[in-house]
Amino acid sequence: MERLHFTCPNTGEIVDVGIESELNTLLRIRHKRVLARCPACDERHQWQVAEAHLQKAA
Repeated sequence: MERLHFTCPNTGEIVDVGIESELNTLLRIRHKRVLARCPACDERHQWQVAEAHLQKAA
């Protein structure tokens, strides 16, 4: 499983929004968007899955 990390547009910090999936699934949905609350600034952002930084889940 891979965890998705995105860059907060307000702070520039890389954040974990709590989404994990298999790599094959992420490749299929890379053009989709994710709406999530950002732990860095507490606002809701919309990111494209292709913008994610992938870090192996622990």
